[in-house]
Amino acid sequence: MLNNQLLNQVLMNGFDSMVFVMRVEGEERFVYELMNESAMRRTGLTENVIGKDLFDALPVEQAEFLMNKYKQSAQGQEKLLYEDTFHSNNEEKYISETKLTPLLNEHGECTHIVAVVRDITEFKEAELAREDSKRRLELSKQRYKSLFLDNTDAIFSIDYNGKLVELNNAFEELSGYPKDELLGQSAFKFVDLSIKRQLKKCFVQTLRKNPQNFEVNTYNARGMQLDLDITMTPVVVEGQVTGVYVVIKDITVQRYAERTLSKNEERFRMIAESSHDLITLVDGEGMITYASPSYGNVLGYSPEHYVGRSLLHNLHEEDFKGVLHSFDHAQETGDPISLEFRQYHQEKGWLWFELQGKPIYDDNGHFHQMVVVTRNISERKAYEEQLKMFAYHDPLTELPNRRLFQSNLSDHLDEYQKSGKGFAVMMLDIDNFKTINDEHGHDIGDEVIKEFGKRIQSSLRESDFIARMGGDEFIALLTNITSKKDALEVVHRVRRVVEQEWDVSGEEFAVTTSIGVALPDSEQVTNDELIKFADSALYDAKSLGKDTYQLTTIV
Repeated sequence: MLNNQLLNQVLMNGFDSMVFVMRVEGEERFVYELMNESAMRRTGLTENVIGKDLFDALPVEQAEFLMNKYKQSAQGQEKLLYEDTFHSNNEEKYISETKLTPLLNEHGECTHIVAVVRDITEFKEAELAREDSKRRLELSKQRYKSLFLDNTDAIFSIDYNGKLVELNNAFEELSGYPKDELLGQSAFKFVDLSIKRQLKKCFVQTLRKNPQNFEVNTYNARGMQLDLDITMTPVVVEGQVTGVYVVIKDITVQRYAERTLSKNEERFRMIAESSHDLITLVDGEGMITYASPSYGNVLGYSPEHYVGRSLLHNLHEEDFKGVLHSFDHAQETGDPISLEFRQYHQEKGWLWFELQGKPIYDDNGHFHQMVVVTRNISERKAYEEQLKMFAYHDPLTELPNRRLFQSNLSDHLDEYQKSGKGFAVMMLDIDNFKTINDEHGHDIGDEVIKEFGKRIQSSLRESDFIARMGGDEFIALLTNITSKKDALEVVHRVRRVVEQEWDVSGEEFAVTTSIGVALPDSEQVTNDELIKFADSALYDAKSLGKDTYQLTTIV
């Protein structure tokens, strides 16, 4: 008797995992015989369910799911391990791992099923975090390769003692030294004596957290004379300067063009006419006095089309202010300018360009003209936009992801708290999506998810915002919602569109959706609360038998 009491105490209080002992009564009837304190605390079930079968104690969907699992273990007389989600009695959503063990009598018949349910939510979240970190790391590697290794500017980093730590291909080419001879050596070892003192002085200033930008004229290992624009930036780790990051722009052509222009206008034009970049002369009134032949190839318009026109001709109007300000500042101070802007191509539309400009003055110190060298950077800009797309959009549906949704939600919540402008959060998923996956395969499942996203998006208004949360769950921000009636109009529209005939890759489906909607009615509500209440309303809708909706107001 003592042993039975001890065993009962261990089962009831000795396990952090949830333990259920189910009595087998026929093929499809499983009755609660025992469950421990952890099971009752987390599920909200009480001892009143002892002696009841699954369908008397649980919602139909959950009971059917568990019955099929218990039935599989009982009939196969084998242990079964599976993952599932459950809601605790405080409506928190958890991920669980369940192990079913059949108990057999002396006749080899299964009389009981022991279910041990372990909470693996933190493990799964950590696993997702690892996957997200892995994806971020891969994006960082791609960004690093694009912005460092493949950058057309020469880039290198040196440690606190001035030794070369890292360099890109452009620096190896510009310096004329092989990479293996440079790494680990003092950067000043390879510097021409005429500029060594200046470079060391700028290096020391940078280590003091004073970034430096300056120009030098020097020679590389192959004896080529170069004009270089050098920017030194301190590398700060945990508040301490550990080294210096150096970017070198080769401005030899530009400076040569400027010097040549001062001596001989015709010689300048000869250089400009052989350049693939756009070379432009602009007078003090902002009018173009010269455009290089490369305009025809780069922008699709002849050089003559630009001469006599404003420097703003065919520039995007949103960039006018920045360009004019930079030109005015350069005329007043003599400082070179560098900026990015959009310019119109006759066939390709708007393209991105990077501009380097240098003001030229006459012998009396009066502004003469601006020499401008412009380069097409559209590919680089497209790559940066692609990185941004990867970071804020779901790769399967190409819809915004959770991160972008939360950012958008924060903006609307701020507006709501300032002006009271109403909105709602709608969460929805595909009913019985697991069955679609199991019966038709994950490829069809993916197509169903994409089509589901498209149908939701087509049902929403232009001002609404939809995102994929993960799996078959989607979330939408409904704007200009002043009452439950407004929200219900959107809900009914979504349901009608989803319930229309489905044909995916030749497979016909009858698809329904369960929807939960949360409406804020308090200025103190947070992002997390809105999403949590919408998710809870969705769970309530599914508990009612699916293919329905529930609305909740947060006060």
